[in-house]
Amino acid sequence: MPLTVGWLRLSCVRLQADLTEPHLQRRPAIMVSLSFSSLRDDWSLDVVNILAFLGEHNILATSQQVCKSPFCFLPRLIPAPQGLLAQRARTLPTKGDFEVRSVVTGNKRPYLNYYADTLHGDGDKLAAYTTRVLHIERNSSHANRPITRPRLLSPLNVIAMLSCVISLGIAAWAVVLGDGPGLAGVLIMSFTTPLLCIGLKWTPQLHPSLSRNTKMQDCIVYRTPRGIFTVVRCDESISRWLYWHPSQITYLVGSYTGRGVSGIAGGLMLVGSLVLFSNAMWTIKAALVVAYTVLNLLYWLAAIIPPSYSWHFELEMKEELVLNATYTKALWAAMWMSQSVDWVKEGDHTPKTEAWDRWIEEARDALDKPRENFDAQRRLTRLLR
Repeated sequence: MPLTVGWLRLSCVRLQADLTEPHLQRRPAIMVSLSFSSLRDDWSLDVVNILAFLGEHNILATSQQVCKSPFCFLPRLIPAPQGLLAQRARTLPTKGDFEVRSVVTGNKRPYLNYYADTLHGDGDKLAAYTTRVLHIERNSSHANRPITRPRLLSPLNVIAMLSCVISLGIAAWAVVLGDGPGLAGVLIMSFTTPLLCIGLKWTPQLHPSLSRNTKMQDCIVYRTPRGIFTVVRCDESISRWLYWHPSQITYLVGSYTGRGVSGIAGGLMLVGSLVLFSNAMWTIKAALVVAYTVLNLLYWLAAIIPPSYSWHFELEMKEELVLNATYTKALWAAMWMSQSVDWVKEGDHTPKTEAWDRWIEEARDALDKPRENFDAQRRLTRLLR
């Protein structure tokens, strides 16, 4: 019994000693304290100078559309105004690296013209091996108007008017607050935009009103790399404007004059406005941050909107789609729709072999019959054996 009591006392002493060891003592908790200033003036908004130059890619993508309209001369804030110093193009952009051919006149080009691409596109977003037939006619109710003209309320024109209102609102707010640097910065930056647009301002060459006496019909055919055929049926005057007319650009001023005025004067005004922005009141800086954020978003949306929303065509177009399982069937459908096989032999649509040549001749004989009567895939398979 005394031995047991002694053992218990020894165990308690050892346990008490272990609890007093440093590694078993309770360590103090690490406290994390985060604090944000509740005073408005403690927040720096010098980021406005960075926001003013963000979004240059969107301005470069839309600069040509921006500068075709008289609205480009509206004084307004615009994100990344240095994007308006882009290189001046000599012609309107074209689409694709495929051959566009006229079945009737024999005209051909290695690309799709700008106005044709704007009106109906190359069709490459359709399912593979689709044959698309387009019937384009003149809008008879507006025969005296040009076939193509810029749209007044295009997305970029609406953005230009909205940004002008925003700029005037911020300038008026600066007057109310008595913020001289803020007012001067907004006005200088707003008038920098039309100054930069002078170098890129251009006017499209509008086609005159088409004659109602035009009787000659034309047929345009082209194929995209995904095996999608497009057959366009219209009269010759429409095809001449959409597919063959050179898309030249007429600029307001010469290249050296435009670059000189925009580069020197516009650049100096940009630097001056940024210095003034840095010395503006906190409230005006906050308004500029919100304005440039909204404008960047709007120009990003404008950059992804198809250019067809910026143009008005006095044309009526009907589309017919023929879905096909193979390239051979798509080719036959295009041949039947165009009622010609010569463009196939002259173009790079089939291999130059005896079997394919015989198949093309059989297709020629079947043009005056219903399209379903000629099994293009089966006939080609037999000829290739």
